[in-house]
Amino acid sequence: MLRAWLAERLPAHLVPAAVVLLDALPMTANAKLDRDRLPAPDFGAAVGGRKPLGERESAVCAAMARVLALPRVGADDDFFALGGDSIVTVRLAGVLRAAGWDVSPRDVFRHRTAASLAAGLRRQDGSAPADG
Repeated sequence: MLRAWLAERLPAHLVPAAVVLLDALPMTANAKLDRDRLPAPDFGAAVGGRKPLGERESAVCAAMARVLALPRVGADDDFFALGGDSIVTVRLAGVLRAAGWDVSPRDVFRHRTAASLAAGLRRQDGSAPADG
């Protein structure tokens, strides 16, 4: 709800990927924020429900889950809302290329969901995937 409120008022690049509620900020002995003691956000709660359809969506969902260290990713889940960033985008493209798909980090930025990315995905050898 807070992210939606912020999204209405801020440019997209300023909206945080996750919000973690804390009773108090962890501080060091010198009264500075202790970043090492901040809890990691739980992006697993943002995973949607639609299961992937076909070979391409299944490959992209599996690769996204792998690089984001999530148990699964839904076909309509936004990669960046689940914690993806520019570095993880490069890793995702690498995982998909290693599996034989022709994809670049730029493709991931353009097509933020597994379904959208999978729609244009082609094999590196030029052959058509089984589901399209």
